[in-house]
Amino acid sequence: MKVTVPPDPANARAALRGLAAEQGETLAGLSRLIGAGDRYLDSFVRDGRPRQLSRDRRRTLARYLGVSEAVLGALE
Repeated sequence: MKVTVPPDPANARAALRGLAAEQGETLAGLSRLIGAGDRYLDSFVRDGRPRQLSRDRRRTLARYLGVSEAVLGALE
C-alpha cells in the first residue's frame, strides 16, 4: 500500500521565495504572472495566506520557474 504524505506548506513557501530570488524575480511580478494582485504571493510566503496555491496558479508558477509542482506544494 502506498502512503501519500501531504506536502508541507512551509516548504512550498520557502521554495518559492528561494526560486524567485535565484531567478531575479519579485513576488509581485510572479503574482501578476498568475493573475493575482501584487501582494498575493508576498502574503502566501510571509503570512501563510492562502494556505496552499490553487492548482492552476501552482502549475503556472512551476512551469515558469522550471520546477516540479511538488516543489510548490502539489502531491506527486
